[in-house]
Amino acid sequence: MPSPPPPPPKPSLPRAAALGLAGGMFLGGLGLLAAGLKGTFGTLDCTQLSGPECELLQQASHEMGRFQTRFGGALVALAAALFVLVRRRMLPPPEAP
Repeated sequence: MPSPPPPPPKPSLPRAAALGLAGGMFLGGLGLLAAGLKGTFGTLDCTQLSGPECELLQQASHEMGRFQTRFGGALVALAAALFVLVRRRMLPPPEAP
């Protein structure tokens, strides 16, 4: 006689909060990564600026873009790690007698 299936797991508020945090960090990291790539590889409009002003803004934009790219990638990696830690484990299938 087969045993009844195990009851479904109960919802967990801390688990749901951690998944929400992981989702927010993931989306924020993607946004920061996109802004950093735009700052690193984008071009500035220097029509109203002198040569030294334009060069200063380009250097600042490039450095800030590098900073944002690194931390955006780190946030995405941290969110992925948190998701892996919090996800539900799949139960192994029952063995047939």
